Amino acid sequence: MLLKEILKKHKSLLESFLSLSVLNGLVILIPIIAMPYVLRVVGPAHYGLYGFIYILVQYVLVFNNYGFDYSVTKEVAQHRQDTAYLNRVYNAVLGCRLLLLVAVAVFFFILSPLILPTATHRLMFLGGLTLVLGNTFTAVWLFQGMEKMRYLTIVNVLGKSVFLVLIFVLIKKPEHYVFLPLLDGLGYMVGGAASIVIARRLFGMRLRIPVWTDMKALFASGAAIFGSTLGMTLYRKSNIFILRFFVGDAALGLYTAAEKIVVGLQGIVSPVSQALFPYLGHDFAGKPRQENLQKLKKISAYMAGLLFLAMAAVFFFAEPLVRILCGQKFMEATHLLRIMSPVMFFGGMNYLLGIVGLVNLNKSRLFLCGVFLAGVTSVAWTLCTASFLGVEAGSWAMTISETVLFCACLSGLLRLRQKPLA
Repeated sequence: MLLKEILKKHKSLLESFLSLSVLNGLVILIPIIAMPYVLRVVGPAHYGLYGFIYILVQYVLVFNNYGFDYSVTKEVAQHRQDTAYLNRVYNAVLGCRLLLLVAVAVFFFILSPLILPTATHRLMFLGGLTLVLGNTFTAVWLFQGMEKMRYLTIVNVLGKSVFLVLIFVLIKKPEHYVFLPLLDGLGYMVGGAASIVIARRLFGMRLRIPVWTDMKALFASGAAIFGSTLGMTLYRKSNIFILRFFVGDAALGLYTAAEKIVVGLQGIVSPVSQALFPYLGHDFAGKPRQENLQKLKKISAYMAGLLFLAMAAVFFFAEPLVRILCGQKFMEATHLLRIMSPVMFFGGMNYLLGIVGLVNLNKSRLFLCGVFLAGVTSVAWTLCTASFLGVEAGSWAMTISETVLFCACLSGLLRLRQKPLA
């Protein structure tokens, strides 16, 4: 009976966790299926160039998201019953994202002589923008805020499945690497279309011309989160951009492969934190700060143990992971993967303490300061050491910056604990 009561009480949290577990399992499984094939067909040098274009697309994606997956998720979680209000928010988010997509894409193409010097670069970047367009209509924030993550799982399964099929159908020769960004994007486009259908049929969301005042309000409320996500991209994604000026495409391909393994494996443990974000956002509302901090402390203790085991597994099994996922040509990435293994621990804790903790406690600016410090540390380290460490500089930068952010988040929470009740 006790177990039944606990499951009933935390039904939405359990559903979110299970849905995210299935989703992230597929996100891990699909690269396990596709990555070895792609790497063997295109080779390290072409994969390194793809990795560079992928990072540029990720910058556009950060601006396109504008932190809405966090700032608006919290808004939805607190206004779940007000369909009219949520419909206005839904259209305002789409309007903001379309506006940002156009603005940032134009900016990148103006700079194309510097960062996209060849027609191949520009073609790949243009193909990658379909990923951002598909993301524009994928309402992650709506599914998270409503704690209906099974629909996000459906959307992503459709998109990832399309991507997987297209990989095996179209990538047959080394020169086919130019299609990789477009195939990524087509999967996202399918997911975006499915998201529109689900949002309409299940949550009553109707496509309307957004109200400018609503868009302005979203831009204002999401500014701190956007700064944080931009900073996170700065220290997590800028390494490839910087390293390209110091190393060749083949070496960059090794680094990209190792980084993708780390990011993919983080998906094994991330469902817990992702499910907790909207759940605690709703649960923290109206409760004393000290009570909320105590609950976060208990959750963090369990997560720390899980993440430590994940970190140890990546370090000790780095060689077979690289061999299975990347192939013999990429075995030099083993050392890079071991250097990055602490990211499994510190990255997971940073999401829990920073986004789940500080953001839900209305201390987004504290998190932003920590992210900015981590970003500056990462860029400075990479610029200063890449000339003699090569791609190792990027691996160390990832680990060092995540450690810096962990210390900043922990320090911020400890200071909050010492303040009077709020």
